[in-house]
Amino acid sequence: MRPHDCSGESCFGCKIQTISFASSAMPTRRPQAAQTNAAEKRLTRDRDAFKAMREQGIQPARLKGAAEMQDRASTKHEIETGRLIGNKSLATKVERTVKELAK
Repeated sequence: MRPHDCSGESCFGCKIQTISFASSAMPTRRPQAAQTNAAEKRLTRDRDAFKAMREQGIQPARLKGAAEMQDRASTKHEIETGRLIGNKSLATKVERTVKELAK
């Protein structure tokens, strides 16, 4: 049922009533949209990093934060435990010690 007399599909009034805007186009009205978009970008980066590490034979501790671990970790042990040590020489010593203890 149309509110006015029109010719159907070619009626400009009917077409203009169907226009809608994405919530990301109005960030002040929907602040959750910007947060959701940012979270989705982080998740995409984390998924890609997780997959790349799994293909290399490394089992990351968790999906969330996998991209940061891939960028910042200096040893396989840091990635698998999910804890960054910070000092590269100390991280290498810890990894060697863990391997020796596992024998």
